[in-house]
Amino acid sequence: MKTIRELREERGESQHQLAAAIGVTHSHIVDWEHGTTEPSIERLRRLTEHFDVQDDEIDLAPGHPRSITERLKDMF
Repeated sequence: MKTIRELREERGESQHQLAAAIGVTHSHIVDWEHGTTEPSIERLRRLTEHFDVQDDEIDLAPGHPRSITERLKDMF
């Protein structure tokens, strides 16, 4: 499992480039990488498509559900 920052850096992208690619602000990327907030399910989906990984391959903040399926379970 890799963090958003690790995935971004492997691609050689800046935070600004990633933000533009998935349609969010730079501050969203900063907050996600610092664990201040986490991406919504829709934004997590965009991240997985952008990085071409499964949702459970992205390590969000510790203690947070790692996959869309797990996050949906918490909602219902």
